[in-house]
Amino acid sequence: MPAGFLLLSANTPWVFALGDALSVSRPATAMRFYDFLTWRRERPRWPEGASTSLRRVLRVMPPGYAGRFQTMFAPALRAMIDAERTRLRRASGGEEPFVIAPYPYLEPWLANVPDDRLIYYSLDEYAFYALDRTAQTHAQEDRLVARARRTICLSTYQADVLRRRNPSRAADILHFPLGVERAFLNPAPEAPPEPGTIGYVGNLTDRVDWPFVRAVAEAAPALTFNIVGSLTWLADGVGDQQPPDWKQARDAALALPNVHHLGAVPQAEVAPFYWRSAVNWMPYDTAHGFNRASCPTKIMDAIAAGRPFASTSVPEAMLYPEMIRIADDPAEMARVLAHLVAYPAPPAADMIAFARARTWDHRAAELLTML
Repeated sequence: MPAGFLLLSANTPWVFALGDALSVSRPATAMRFYDFLTWRRERPRWPEGASTSLRRVLRVMPPGYAGRFQTMFAPALRAMIDAERTRLRRASGGEEPFVIAPYPYLEPWLANVPDDRLIYYSLDEYAFYALDRTAQTHAQEDRLVARARRTICLSTYQADVLRRRNPSRAADILHFPLGVERAFLNPAPEAPPEPGTIGYVGNLTDRVDWPFVRAVAEAAPALTFNIVGSLTWLADGVGDQQPPDWKQARDAALALPNVHHLGAVPQAEVAPFYWRSAVNWMPYDTAHGFNRASCPTKIMDAIAAGRPFASTSVPEAMLYPEMIRIADDPAEMARVLAHLVAYPAPPAADMIAFARARTWDHRAAELLTML
């Protein structure tokens, strides 16, 4: 049997989704780590609808296990990882499993993983998580890149950053964007959307260019801007990229008569919102460091809806010119949105076919080819 996969820190939907897709053809384990206080507060659940072939392992640890007291707990964590590697090795007839590590802080726990079986999965620019630890984060990350058989990056921007920092490993640092969740594929694209509606789905943080949103909405009073998302999640943004008065700019945009904040929507209801919107858009701040370094989930989610999609020129959106209309000037964006409402393009069938060819099953197959 071919080598299995151990996906560490599979707390995010995309790490879990990759493991789920890999488990169709290989033994695979998704392993989560939580400190006890976080686990007790959030009571996290595994995503529903996953394959029964994907093994799920939860490890609840004392607070500080991955931070202040990491040196103390590293031997135990290495032992947990090695035990799961042994189980996967037995399930694969002796083949050493691949270990996918999606965070720099995992680096001290991976000492026993052979370099040719280590995959570093870069999800973000992790320095923004704790700006006071940038040097330490980058040092851990570079050690992972130096060891890993492949480094796969959600965003093309971050792949370029890591290549510049690690020129000797540049050929093994590859762009590996998010896959499409099948639940987001619009089953009835021929159903008419709500007329004149522009949809945005996402947490309402400083990653959104709120002065831009306000200017576009004021320039297009005939359009209705429906906004779905939480006002409180990460309310201060990641790394405080914006001026401190960004919340006032957000409030001013949301107060416009043609801008409707619909509140937070359960995850199960997010896809239909994309399907109902005449046009979806991503008005992200192009100067925000986290936007430059990220692969926004809403790109593929919106394309899978089969509705026209517009965005500011964040790097990942620029990769799909046939699917995404780009505009950074508010007046131009207002014209683009009005035109797409009246003349939807490209055809919904083309967009959905594009998304269908980029599901997590396809991403898993691409990863196997990369290896």
